[in-house]
Amino acid sequence: MSKVFISHGDIILDNIYNGDLNLIKQDGGGSNWNTLYNLSYLGETCYAVGTCGKDKEGDIALSSLTSGNVNTDFVRRDDISTSIMNIIIPNQTNLGDNSIIHSWYSPITNKRTLFFRDNLPIQLPEDILQNDIYVLLDKFETINFDFISNLKSKKVCLDIGHIRFIEHFTKQYLTMFFKTANLIQLNETVKPLLFERLQIQNEFDFFNLLDLDLLVVTKGKKGATFIFKEDNQLKTIDKEPEVIAKVVDSSGAGDAFFASVIQGYAYTDTINSDFINKIFSTANKASRTVINQVGSRRKNK
Repeated sequence: MSKVFISHGDIILDNIYNGDLNLIKQDGGGSNWNTLYNLSYLGETCYAVGTCGKDKEGDIALSSLTSGNVNTDFVRRDDISTSIMNIIIPNQTNLGDNSIIHSWYSPITNKRTLFFRDNLPIQLPEDILQNDIYVLLDKFETINFDFISNLKSKKVCLDIGHIRFIEHFTKQYLTMFFKTANLIQLNETVKPLLFERLQIQNEFDFFNLLDLDLLVVTKGKKGATFIFKEDNQLKTIDKEPEVIAKVVDSSGAGDAFFASVIQGYAYTDTINSDFINKIFSTANKASRTVINQVGSRRKNK
């Protein structure tokens, strides 16, 4: 079977402002869509499944995906406003991990611009379902779970990157959803709330609870921790980047990293230290490329 990579949700536009709140760029956004775009950039067959508005914001967001050869045939355009993430980049020369503001509210009007809708398409044609599917998600709504349930021969890759995407869910619901996963990328800032909600102590409890193939805990400029099972024993490898790049806009760093991890995972039969060393090197280079530019997606080749 051929490998295809699919994401599901509301198509999102990034409005990027400088520290003076001047709009300096509009581009496609959303962690799951950035990751999907990056996988397409790496040569993979990618499908976007979701919805956006029939407005100019939707035009820009969809164009950003199609320009990266992501298939958008399964994106429905409705009489709604396209969701917008507002990104504010401070006027300084080198940014820390937490310098950039991501807001669901416009800094100009103070009105909410980002929404999660429950009327997304959840069906795909049979010819696509016959493929070896890798589905990647960064949000965990019931509609996303329904979409996963309709997929055959799937591997589920989850990016748990923001507290606000998990804070309203119960332990029971999160456990049910996360148990669908084979690969999880977890931002270390989310760990305290997540582990408290799931009533577990550490990453090893999390790995065992979900019976994962691979857990990646990202730590910004400090690198990442990889947890996997080898010879039926839990192993952990900490990796730090050898080169710390100057940060122009860190918004898409984790998404570029995750795309490289997913691609490596999709094409390996064995997860071991050699595999971890290889994918960290590749993923770290991808992240460095993105943070040296304004915007969350790698520029076309």
